[in-house]
Amino acid sequence: MVAVKALDARSDLGLKSHELFEREAAVLRSLRHQGVPEVFELMIAPWEGKPASFLVMELIEGESLADLIASQRQLDPEVVLHLFLSLLDVLEYLHGRVPPIVHRDIKPSNIIVRPDGNASLVDFGSVRRVFLPAGEGGSTIVGTYGYMPYEQYMGQATPASDLYSLAATFLHLLTGRPPSAFMTEAGQLEVPAALPGDPRFGPIIARLLRPSPAERYASARDVRLALLSPSALQGVAPGFSVQVRRSSSSLAGPLPRTLDGDTAALLKRLAPNALELMDAGRKPSDTVGVWDLVTLAFGCIVTAGILPLTFVYIARERRRRVRRFILNGIPAIAEITRMEVETVAFEVKLAKVFYEFHVDGETHRDADLILPTVANRWRQGEHIEVLYLPDHKFDSVIVSG
Repeated sequence: MVAVKALDARSDLGLKSHELFEREAAVLRSLRHQGVPEVFELMIAPWEGKPASFLVMELIEGESLADLIASQRQLDPEVVLHLFLSLLDVLEYLHGRVPPIVHRDIKPSNIIVRPDGNASLVDFGSVRRVFLPAGEGGSTIVGTYGYMPYEQYMGQATPASDLYSLAATFLHLLTGRPPSAFMTEAGQLEVPAALPGDPRFGPIIARLLRPSPAERYASARDVRLALLSPSALQGVAPGFSVQVRRSSSSLAGPLPRTLDGDTAALLKRLAPNALELMDAGRKPSDTVGVWDLVTLAFGCIVTAGILPLTFVYIARERRRRVRRFILNGIPAIAEITRMEVETVAFEVKLAKVFYEFHVDGETHRDADLILPTVANRWRQGEHIEVLYLPDHKFDSVIVSG
């Protein structure tokens, strides 16, 4: 089963409509994301006695947000959060393309909720009804009244414009009323003081609906991090792919922390000793045999004791470094951007994990060396916990494990 979108050959739509239709096909053909329909073919064939353009694409099974709103069903806050995060993931993918892809018409009817609960964004730049301000003529504006920000009327759509439209969509979903019902005389959307459902939705949606793009969140990733703050993590819908590799609840205490109990155990786990470093590939369930000890002793003799001294030094430096962060570091949620293997000494390999985290709207990037047996459980895009020191140029270490 496929979906076929046709450009009606019976209407005089003009060259601009054909251009938008072909642009949609070109954009979709370059995308590979579960939240975006895959395009199989763009073709021209006779229809009603005239040549017409057809776009053959993946059929997205499910129900549109518009249908959900019309049915007046009350969605659980966890379900709304799951949909919000699902669409932010789509926008992060689109806006991260080079150049960024801006949808420009996000609204309930263009969002399909699949049977598995994930959301898909449809209708990329195709011919649609366009909004013209009452009594005004001139060039057409791609978008939908109430869901599009002011800058889009001026033909200056950016990724921040998509975030505005997404917030307007969820304002409609939460209240059951279209965004136009919240429009002030100044043309701004005024978010009610209290929205139904999770209390965190209100301030985030209000910020996304600010008139100036500079006043909104800088990216879909920033919005997701705001939703996934430590206090919000408990509300993620079951089965959603975003999970944070947590460390210890003792890190939430006042600074400086004391090194006892949970924090002492955390230091021991994050700072492997010399023997653990020399056998970095050994899993916790693996036992140390006689042959392992013989091999280690042989290596110590051959290197005249340099091998163990090297790893004692590496272990002590790691412990000293991690200790400083456990005592004074501030917790943050980071996203893994990539991982690679790094040789430290005597062909012993550790995993170098690159990540980024956000503090007060600024992005900070760093990397840390982790035992491969820990890093092998992670994947790019997963969320981990780090500790950072703002007084040391946001230097950080990974504390998940």
